[in-house]
Amino acid sequence: MTKKADTIALEDWLFDRIQNRRSTTVVGEFGATEVTLTDKPVKSVTVAQAKKIGYLGRVDFISVSTEKIVRAYEIKVSMSDFKSKAIKSWVGHFNYLVTTDALAQNHKTEILDALPHGIGWLTPAGFIKKPLKRDPLIDVDWLIWLMMKSNAVAVAKHRSEGVNIK
Repeated sequence: MTKKADTIALEDWLFDRIQNRRSTTVVGEFGATEVTLTDKPVKSVTVAQAKKIGYLGRVDFISVSTEKIVRAYEIKVSMSDFKSKAIKSWVGHFNYLVTTDALAQNHKTEILDALPHGIGWLTPAGFIKKPLKRDPLIDVDWLIWLMMKSNAVAVAKHRSEGVNIK
């Protein structure tokens, strides 16, 4: 399935956001898109098998700081996307719904009413709702490994397509 332009724009915005939080003396925070989540190592298996052994869905974007604070972001660009039955992977210390500004303006009350307790809501214009800190659902070191795996897959894909990676 091809990503919508709005989804790619929000991913780019999240990468820029974590990049801008870095200082000149601290590396700061790193991110990855489309991180497949498991609570234990998995090799190539069917979806049914994966669910039995700890498949927890896929998070749209995860960042981790050098202090090992994990932020998980679910990107939604339409109300049908928001209302879908797809797993929403709130696995971080801080968890965010990320939407376009237009979606937020047009459906603010409806989305706030449906947003789970403790989940923040962020748009390029800023916070609509701040998240509450909680213990992550998956071991942080394992999440970092899953992020590295996701980024390695992305690099391999781009290289196979002849795209130079900066």
